[in-house]
Amino acid sequence: MQRSVRMAMRTALALAICAGLLPPAAASAGDAQPPFRLDLQIAQVGAGQAPPSARNGAMALSLKDSIALALKNNLDITVEGFTPQIREQDLVFEKSAFDPSAFLEAIRSDNRLPATLNLLTGARVLNDLWDLNTGLRQKLPTGGTYEFRFDNEYLTVPSSSAGDGFISKLSLTLTQPLLRNFGFEANETGIRVATNNQSISREQLRLRVSDITTQVYNAYVELVFAIENLEVQRRSLQLAQELMALNKARVRAGVAAPVEVTQAEAQEAARLQDVILAEKAVRDNEDTLKVILNIPASGNWGQEIQPTSTLSFEPKPINLEETIRKAMENRYEYKSAKLDIENKELAVRLTRNQLLPDLSLAGSVSTNGFGTDYGRNMNALGSGDFVSYSVGVVLTVPLGNRAAESTHTKARLTAEQAKTSLKQLELQIVQQVREGVRRVESDAKRIEANRAARTLAEEQLRVERRRLEAGVTTTFNVLSFQRDLSAAQANEIRAIADYYKSLANLEKVRGTVLEANQIEM
Repeated sequence: MQRSVRMAMRTALALAICAGLLPPAAASAGDAQPPFRLDLQIAQVGAGQAPPSARNGAMALSLKDSIALALKNNLDITVEGFTPQIREQDLVFEKSAFDPSAFLEAIRSDNRLPATLNLLTGARVLNDLWDLNTGLRQKLPTGGTYEFRFDNEYLTVPSSSAGDGFISKLSLTLTQPLLRNFGFEANETGIRVATNNQSISREQLRLRVSDITTQVYNAYVELVFAIENLEVQRRSLQLAQELMALNKARVRAGVAAPVEVTQAEAQEAARLQDVILAEKAVRDNEDTLKVILNIPASGNWGQEIQPTSTLSFEPKPINLEETIRKAMENRYEYKSAKLDIENKELAVRLTRNQLLPDLSLAGSVSTNGFGTDYGRNMNALGSGDFVSYSVGVVLTVPLGNRAAESTHTKARLTAEQAKTSLKQLELQIVQQVREGVRRVESDAKRIEANRAARTLAEEQLRVERRRLEAGVTTTFNVLSFQRDLSAAQANEIRAIADYYKSLANLEKVRGTVLEANQIEM
């Protein structure tokens, strides 16, 4: 009777341990923790960081610590973290098209022309030119360009009575397309595309962080399950050993046949095998988690991991329609697909603009100066007496224009293809969310069913042991109920582990993994 009481107490203790299996996805209000902030620079320079300090020879890790360690050490995130910075430089490059540029020109010319080319006097032409020009030019967001020039020329004509002299010119020239390449949209398409690409790279990085977080979560869950399952198998082995001791006492008392001891010994050997396999599973799941955490092989690889985060099972109500709506708002690949469609629509509008004829307005205004010395030259330049201007239009019409038409058609078809793919992605998201919700609800029901089965198995074993002690049943029946109890306890733990893995999957399919795990980027 005392053994039955002890066994019942051990079973109750085991169930109390199993009830607190997993860490919560988000801390409750009573024990709220500050969010984990992932800085890309920290993630890059922090690769290979050591895990938390050991406790009792084991590496004590909570779920939050495991996720933080993985995000800091994971090389995939480090690699992906460079992409937004690269895309930022693409944006800078596109904006640089509108940067002004200054120029400086220094030219010397020595002209010697035969007399036959001088139509006015028929004399031989000899002159030396020294040019020193400077200015500023820039492309405008409207598609036009301007150039502001200051030209200075020193002219030497040995054969002329006028002698040497300075010629200067201060001019402003403006060219503006009126059809093709006209307007902000046509000329800032590259900037808008680069901006969207930068946003896409950020969403891809968030998706990668989300994937790594989910991997850590699932690996942590599997490790906790393996540890709890090992305890179940050890308790099952202990029950088999107690039964063998009981049968030996019954044989010595002459109330049982020796075959019942043999049956108990066979059961003990089988349970010992289960313990060995469960111990191997713990080590295997530890290694899986260490790989995700990127723990160096030369560091803490041989150290055991001791999970510290626990959570009692509490079913969470889920609203399907609200979950679908959040998925459409938060799924990283969905947001990236919409940005990609925006890029393709920009390409359609740009290529449509390229179908237009090239009509450009060109104008210039200048003031001129001349003098035998530079001072007189500048006075004449600033007097405003020698102002020149010009204005005109240039029209270019391509005949056929097949290249532009082909490019536009290709861009339009590519945009339509992307929109169709987005509709397909929407269907996939809805299907994934619906399946994820069903999985969570199904696992919650599994827990309840397995909990009831475990309770009944405990009661059946307790009754059958009493019957064995009373001599009204056989060892075979007790062994059968022991196996049933061990399976029921393992099934309950498995169902709880699957439930929290299903919750992690649901957070992933609705794009809220970072929010649920309090990760800020």
